[in-house]
Amino acid sequence: MRMTERGKLRFMAFLDSLKTTGQPQPFPHELLTPELSEVIGGDTAMLDGLNLDDKLATARALNDIVASLELSSAERDWGFWTWCAAYLFDRLCKKYGGRYAPGETAIWIAEPDNWQRYYRHYLASIWRVYAAHREKRKELVVLLNGPVNTPGELWGQVAATQTLITNPSMIDAVHHLFWDKERLARKRGAGGGSARRLTKVLRQFELTYDFVAMTGDQIVRLLPSEFDRFKELNAAQSAGV
Repeated sequence: MRMTERGKLRFMAFLDSLKTTGQPQPFPHELLTPELSEVIGGDTAMLDGLNLDDKLATARALNDIVASLELSSAERDWGFWTWCAAYLFDRLCKKYGGRYAPGETAIWIAEPDNWQRYYRHYLASIWRVYAAHREKRKELVVLLNGPVNTPGELWGQVAATQTLITNPSMIDAVHHLFWDKERLARKRGAGGGSARRLTKVLRQFELTYDFVAMTGDQIVRLLPSEFDRFKELNAAQSAGV
């Protein structure tokens, strides 16, 4: 289904009650009905089958759902993504002390006109990146790994910068730097300060270099010596050391 404006306001009121009152409201199930949403088609079993412990698998499955529903404007369809997030709320929302801890509203309410907030939506953001770079499924694993409701610092830094996340060469560069091909996991130190520093350096270099015309390896070679520990590990792996 696709949530209406009235549904969005009701959802927001529910989320606010979880964060600001001593008496949180029960989940408003009318959000998931024609009372506050409109029917698109398909079957909720498609959402029930999502593996929410694996962002990449979820993003791929969401892409299949968008295709099967023929949602040609999915990128801007905030009502669809918001409804899906509401439907999966109980599975996605973290709990502390037995109570829901929903976090910021942008996690649940998709905002396609605001990139700085849109990338935070648990579902719309990972689908959008997957749809844009699905020919790089192998490389996307560096950004789309782990549970859907645990984005991580690396995702937060790279996805928040539109010129970086939309550039295929940048996906290659981040994979080259931060993915351990032997352990099939992010390299130690890939998050936190390293992720923040990487995006800061790349934003500075954008003023001088045309990243769109460069390969991922060329971008990596530009990086200062503080990233050598990541580059050297890749070189050792490539050499079979």
